Amino acid sequence: MADLGNLFDVDNDDDGDDGRRRSDDYDERYGDGDADAKSSGPAEIPAVLAAAAAERRRRLDEGAGREEEDYRASSAAGDEGDEDDDGDGRNYDPEYEQLKALWTSEIACPELLPHDAETVAHVAEVLEKQEDVVEELLRRSRQQRQSREPTGELASLVAQITKMDLDRTRFMLVDMARTRMAKIENHALHNRTMLDRMTEEEKSYLRQYGELLEKHLRRTVLNQLPKEAWKKLDEPEMIDSPDLEQFVFCRVLETVNIDVTSEPNVLNDDQGDDENEDDFGDNLQEHQVGSCLVVMYKKIMDLVLEGKVELLM
Repeated sequence: MADLGNLFDVDNDDDGDDGRRRSDDYDERYGDGDADAKSSGPAEIPAVLAAAAAERRRRLDEGAGREEEDYRASSAAGDEGDEDDDGDGRNYDPEYEQLKALWTSEIACPELLPHDAETVAHVAEVLEKQEDVVEELLRRSRQQRQSREPTGELASLVAQITKMDLDRTRFMLVDMARTRMAKIENHALHNRTMLDRMTEEEKSYLRQYGELLEKHLRRTVLNQLPKEAWKKLDEPEMIDSPDLEQFVFCRVLETVNIDVTSEPNVLNDDQGDDENEDDFGDNLQEHQVGSCLVVMYKKIMDLVLEGKVELLM
């Protein structure tokens, strides 16, 4: 029986001798690599790689400097932009704020105020442009959803927010027009003397409404009265007019003096009426910018028309 262990030993010895012989031949032909590595010391970085690394560091330093400058510029721009904010984080829009002031004053004022055609026309034009933007966003959103792009949801969200802002602005325009129509109807005869505060459409509406009202009153009341009697109904004291003695809330935009002679003065309740009538200076009060008051409308009527006082709700 063959000795397998001895056979393995012989094979291993032969392989070892052959390996040593091949190693000696390689060393003679190419030299001893370990000796060269030990004698040459640590490997040096090629000059090209060193130059590339230096250039990369230089670009990173320049990029960091530009980022710092951009950050400072954006911070400065943000500080300047904060001055245009209205306190709620939104940018100040002068046209929108003007429309809001007109709407608020019209609701709070007992009489018809002058119509600001320029502001209303500008806001209406902006609304038309924004409606086109909303339609474009919705169309883009549908296309992106069909192609299964994730940005379709973002376009739909922007369209909804823009439409919500348009609806809010449109509500102010419609409600202001509705309020003016109600004032025209409630004091139709009185408003005949205030045509300069109306638009052409409002004048036409007043004329048509007045004709219908006159026909109705003639058929139901005036035809039953003597002619001498109903002619007196057109006298000034018989015409229904706005209550100008109504108290309103207001804010002072410019320093003004308000005469409160006919209003009750709580500071002079203990004094006689003669003293109040003689002491006119006590009833002429100065109010600084930003002051909020509750005052009789007829006392600030001219100031409201001049833009020195604005009405509040």
